[in-house]
Amino acid sequence: MDLLEQKKEFEIIVKKYNLQDIDKAEELSKFLLSGKKISFKEFAVLFAMDEDEAKIFLSFILKGIEFKENYLDKK
Repeated sequence: MDLLEQKKEFEIIVKKYNLQDIDKAEELSKFLLSGKKISFKEFAVLFAMDEDEAKIFLSFILKGIEFKENYLDKK
């Protein structure tokens, strides 16, 4: 899946699970910043989503983190 397809799938998942809701977004951001390591399956259960969707969602976030580390943090 290329980056644009992944972005579209990410946006569908955000909308499907209402992750833009302020409370859900806060819960999600706290979890992501906690550094806790879990599997896609555990993340899916925690945020009540399909495991494949959890993989797409987290993979897209990891792409953003990689970009930040490789390009933005090196300034």
